[in-house]
Formats: sequence, structure tokens, C-alpha cells
Amino acid sequence: MEKILLIGGTGLVGKALYQALRGTYHITVTAGHHDVEGGWRLTAEEPGSLLSILDREDPDIVISSIRGEFQAQLNFHILLANWLAGKDKRLLFISTANVFDGDLSRPWTETDPPVPKSDYGIYKRDCEAMLQKKLPGQSIIFRLATVWAPECPRLRKLEESSGTGAAVHTYPGTIVNISLAQQIGWYAKYVLKHHLTGIFHVGTMDTVNYFAFEKMVCSTLDIHQPKFEMEPAEGTSYQAVIPSRSDIPECLQLTVAQVLQALKNRSTNVSILEESP
Repeated sequence: MEKILLIGGTGLVGKALYQALRGTYHITVTAGHHDVEGGWRLTAEEPGSLLSILDREDPDIVISSIRGEFQAQLNFHILLANWLAGKDKRLLFISTANVFDGDLSRPWTETDPPVPKSDYGIYKRDCEAMLQKKLPGQSIIFRLATVWAPECPRLRKLEESSGTGAAVHTYPGTIVNISLAQQIGWYAKYVLKHHLTGIFHVGTMDTVNYFAFEKMVCSTLDIHQPKFEMEPAEGTSYQAVIPSRSDIPECLQLTVAQVLQALKNRSTNVSILEESP
């Protein structure tokens, strides 16, 4: 059984990856600011600890979903790439739609060159480029859209605001696609199993207005619609990364309607996806 080191494995995306991959791989998890059973405490500001853990665990696959100060994260991933380079090992790096936040005029696919503007988008772009240069044939990059799950913070905020009357800040001028956390895990399982590499956009094939989606979530889950505070918008902007790779099977592609159904199921154990080929 291959060994995975899941860096940042206790967040929303990390938990989804763990749920999808456990049983197929032996997984060791790291967490940033608390102890994790059978795993390690590790932050982006601890390069010495990273190298020590890598040498001790000697993973076949590293998945990085770590957070932290951007320059520290970049330095962290440079060390990680140097350790992996030239070995029969792979890296799955969690990236973001923000690598396109310098041009919000349309949705983007995997073949489009990044155009970041924010510090976050620039860091992710630079890290992607570094990993692709240092780890050709070893690196996998997942760019995520807006991530939702049955118990995600965005959903909890809608529920809490519905009860308290607090306003929810929303974006009526923004068009997005949606990454279901469970889908991210199933993508990882398929990509690793079939030894695929390169850039993958993980999210719905279709797009939706962000404010409209929040109202759909409330309606689907019978949440009394909270008060919304609208972010002023001049025209329409897109924050959407559309999957376009032909090597991802149809059973792993989702629509916004399917994401809503998954949220309605209210359980990460209930899959609307078919068994991964």
C-alpha cells in the first residue's frame, strides 16, 4: 500500500481528501496548530520540521493543502519540491481560481495561462510554476472554485444568520462554479490511481450567480432566508475554473444541481458520484 503524507489534512479540503483516499493508501496527516492522532504538527514556517517528517515518513505521494503566510508557503514548497525531485514520488498541490483574479471577464480552463492580481493569486501562480519546473511529470495541481460541503463554514453561516438575523455579505455581480469537497476527494483518487499529472480544474461544469446559489441552498435545505448585504458591483465578474480535460470521466463531472442535491443529503458519506473507474 502506497504511503501518502497529507499536509494540512484537518481543513475542509484535507478532510475530504482523507475520506476519499483512506483504505486505498496509508495516510499520515499533518495539522498546523494542534496535535493529530498518528500524525504531526507542522506549519509553513517550519522548514526543518518538514524535512524531518519527510525523511521519517518517506511518503510515495505528498498532498499539500497547507495554509500560512505566502512567502513562507512558497519557501516551504521549494524545500518540498527539492526533496521530491528525481525520486519516484508525486506531489498533489491544492491551488485556486484566484490565479485568474486579474481578469474576471470570463471563465477559465486548464489551458489558459494564469493572470493573477491579488497577493494570494500571485503566490499560487508562482508556486504552480515552480512545482511544474522542478517536478515535471511528478506534479499534480488542483485549482478549486468556491468549495462547499454539507457542513462547510459557508453553509453554517447561512444557518446561523438565519437564526440570529445577522446579515450575510454576498456578491450578486459574481458568477462562479462550485467545487464540492467530496468531488475533490474523488478527483484525487482517480488522478492518483491513473497516474495523471498536470493541471486540473475541479468544479462544476456549469456556472451560477453566487447570490442566486446561496438562495438556492437556503431553499433546498429549508433554511429561512437570512438578510443579505449586497457587495456593490459594476457589471458581471467571473470567478470560475471550468474542467475541460478529456481524461477525467463523465462520472466525476458535476453540475450545480448535483451539488445542491449533495448538500441536501447532509452527509459526506452519501455520494452522488459513481464508483471511480
